[in-house]
Amino acid sequence: MSDPHRSATSNALAELARIVTEAQANNPLAPVTIMVPSHVAGLDVTRYLGRTLNDGAGHAAVHAYTLKDLATELIGADPAVRGRAPLPPTIRLGAISKALTEQPGIFAPVADQPATVRAIARTAVVLDSVQRHPETKHLETQQPTDAFPQLTQEVLRLHAAAADALHTNWYTQHESFTVAAEKLQEPAVKKRLGTVIGFMLRTELQPDALMFRNRLEAAGMQHINAAGTVDEATTVITASDADDETRAVARLVVEQLDAGTPGHRIGVFYSVAQPYNALLTQRLAEVGVTFAGPAPRTLTDSPFARGLLQLLALDTADPDKRTILNILSEGTLVWREHELPSSATCERLHSNPPGEEEDDDGDTGAGAMQSRSTRDRESFALFDAFLTALTSQVKSVQTARSWAEVSTALTTLIDLFLGPRTAQEPPERANARDTLRQLGQDLTNLDRVGPLPRPTLVGSTLEDAINSKGGWVGKIGAGVVIGRYQDAVGRDLDVVYLIGAAEGRAPTRISEDPLLPDAVRASLNGNLPTVEQRAQARKEQFFAALASGTHKTIMSPRGDLRAAGSYELTRWISGARIPTEKRDLPSFAHSLEHGAPTTNKVPVTEQEWRIRNLLTASNRAEVITEDPVLNRSVTLTRDRHDGVFSRFNGNLGAQAGSIMDPDRPLSPTRLEDWVTSPFSYFLKHVLKVSIFEDVGLEVQISLIQRGNLVHKILEDYVREVADDGRQPSSDRLLELAEAAFTEFTNPAWLAHVWDRHRARIRQDLHQVFDTDHATAADGWSYLAAEASFGPEETDTYPPVELTLDDDSSIRFRGKVDRIDQHDDGRLKVIDYKTGGSSRYKKLKTHPTAEGSRFQLPVYGLFARTLASPATSDVAAQYWFISSAGGFANIGYEVSDDVITQLREDASLIITAIRGGVFPMRPESTSFTSFTNLMGVASVGQNWIRLQNAPELVPYAELLKAEK
Repeated sequence: MSDPHRSATSNALAELARIVTEAQANNPLAPVTIMVPSHVAGLDVTRYLGRTLNDGAGHAAVHAYTLKDLATELIGADPAVRGRAPLPPTIRLGAISKALTEQPGIFAPVADQPATVRAIARTAVVLDSVQRHPETKHLETQQPTDAFPQLTQEVLRLHAAAADALHTNWYTQHESFTVAAEKLQEPAVKKRLGTVIGFMLRTELQPDALMFRNRLEAAGMQHINAAGTVDEATTVITASDADDETRAVARLVVEQLDAGTPGHRIGVFYSVAQPYNALLTQRLAEVGVTFAGPAPRTLTDSPFARGLLQLLALDTADPDKRTILNILSEGTLVWREHELPSSATCERLHSNPPGEEEDDDGDTGAGAMQSRSTRDRESFALFDAFLTALTSQVKSVQTARSWAEVSTALTTLIDLFLGPRTAQEPPERANARDTLRQLGQDLTNLDRVGPLPRPTLVGSTLEDAINSKGGWVGKIGAGVVIGRYQDAVGRDLDVVYLIGAAEGRAPTRISEDPLLPDAVRASLNGNLPTVEQRAQARKEQFFAALASGTHKTIMSPRGDLRAAGSYELTRWISGARIPTEKRDLPSFAHSLEHGAPTTNKVPVTEQEWRIRNLLTASNRAEVITEDPVLNRSVTLTRDRHDGVFSRFNGNLGAQAGSIMDPDRPLSPTRLEDWVTSPFSYFLKHVLKVSIFEDVGLEVQISLIQRGNLVHKILEDYVREVADDGRQPSSDRLLELAEAAFTEFTNPAWLAHVWDRHRARIRQDLHQVFDTDHATAADGWSYLAAEASFGPEETDTYPPVELTLDDDSSIRFRGKVDRIDQHDDGRLKVIDYKTGGSSRYKKLKTHPTAEGSRFQLPVYGLFARTLASPATSDVAAQYWFISSAGGFANIGYEVSDDVITQLREDASLIITAIRGGVFPMRPESTSFTSFTNLMGVASVGQNWIRLQNAPELVPYAELLKAEK
């Protein structure tokens, strides 16, 4: 007799124990075979019988099987399957793909699409169960197949072609069940199975499994079933959304554990994997609860699998370096031949190849063997060689002529470029790699049945193999049980939570298979399930899951943060009379303010503890001070709101003296960067953070690229005239321009736009030549092009030194676009600008543009060291060499007064950098900047509150100047 105080499954287990006891009453070794709905249910059954049979002494000759496992064991070495292997999904996909390639029929327009093969393969699994005439091999149907829709006829044809190709070497699950069903008639098998009991077998939707189950019933299998009900032991709860639902269930689980319920007697089961699997495992981990069940992350989610599939999809003729950099940033790619630079270095070098940046950092630390620029060139060459080797190996996979060659090339690709990064590699990474290698090796089987490999087919086939690999977290019997509703069927638990019980999730929408609609299924002799039957089976499954616990809680979301709309409680219970009142939990935010919405109202995560402690404390200031996390967060919010210049607003005074290397020369643009935005200076030059701008995404030449292009043309031209003694020639200037155009051309640029840019550049170069010709007539000539001073790896000009107001000194380095010399000995340094001149107008009245421009005075300081004898007869100017800049000249004579002003303004900035002054100031630039990325509005509001801080008063004028 069933016990009303126990779960329906517990009563079913007691009945099972009674039947087993009777079956072994005269012979303790009499065989008993128990058919169970799942492996985990089988473990619960055998453990329960071990605890209860023979006064807890255990049992013998009792075995639990799923239908599939029993069929597999029964067929063993049966002649019907001898010499053949179970059919893997990838092999079926290969056979169908070959059939589509040879005779695509109406699928011709989409025959090469992986989705087409997958859809037909899913339907083919169902068609395996349809009986075929033993002689003609045609499907046995209630009406001629030519009466079916053309789409279905084509699917039947392709399935038959694939089945014939597969039969020699593989057998399907249907064949396994069919052979096993025949063996049930053998006396030896009947004796071996003994008493057969079906325990909590759910409604079977697989026709072949149903056939095998019917044969077991015909052979005498007796059933034990149980269905749950919504009764006094059932609680119905709704939460605002799935996130709050999983938070609440985690809290309820903690309460049950505190009350003494063992973890392995608690189960949490969800209707759909997305989003519940990831959310549930996250919430249970946050509260420190051990659990076991399906893993939220499988091989599909691993960076190895993701990266490998992305590599196989590359166009090896023109590989997308962004894709490779993304894979590299995930810590997946290595190169067995060499040690690669860091992913950050590779990204920086890709976006800014060595030699294109004027602001070239030297190495840090005393006694450095080589400068950063030298290392960058070496790293860039190494990265380029890596890309060549990687794409070459990917190409060997894509161009393989057989699946055996694909397997070999794929294994080599994994070994060379996806190997371990360290000797102490986490086990999950090693396991993922080993699984990928095995999947790659298994592809050799496709040579028997599949079409010839092609790049898209290789990628999709490997992707299907990867997707077929599931995952598991935890150990069964140790911790809370989690899983889908079907995983709860037949489980022996005390407390059960069924979450996600909302319309649209329980049940989910079930659609007809367009390749095999229900009308056709009814005409096929295979007991193929219809939409209605599948929906009914899921409902039965839900109530069977409800039967597994003594105390049951059904939870449903009221809405979804990931989509619009609201949810209603599942129809499966919405019409039932709920004994207890349905509880509508408030939101997570409400529970933080008023206590957790469960019995004990106890926060269960660190975050909740902190917030609840803060909200309920009589002395909040004391709580904040004692809690370091709260202290930092509250201080940060307060300082930014009140405009306090603290470490949260760029005050790094605590690190004063260690931020700047006094022995390293710096460029004048460093000073300008600090004035533009001290905080961005800190990110770029102290933390070495760079903004990755992929020029490959541009549809036309960018302003920076255009400037680099014009600079290169003029550098090559001036160098030929100044160093090689070549006569000035406009024809030669344009020859160099055409060569540079060819080198710089990006295939992604719009052709007509690029033509227009080239025409404008030619016109600008003509104007430059004409202007230089006129100045040459006035006594000026080229002295040097791209004259560098201060780089540590060359023997050119040394750094120039400037004594600051505090008697300390600073050394500058840089690269001057051009130096001209007059017949009378005067020198003029020229810096090209290819944009407009409006941002430089302040230089007409102030040598540093009120402390925001430092290139001209520093370049002038350098030029004064070249004058012989040293005089102040040196000029520095910006030359705006484009129609947009009007070919204007902005500059001045570099006098002692200019150097004095340079000293005064530079002293202020160097003092700030040395003192750790890096406030957040918006960058006034149209280019991509850190301010753009952080949010212009928020940084601007923060600066408004911060700019009048007392600590920033000495720098106020500089920081208010616009660059």
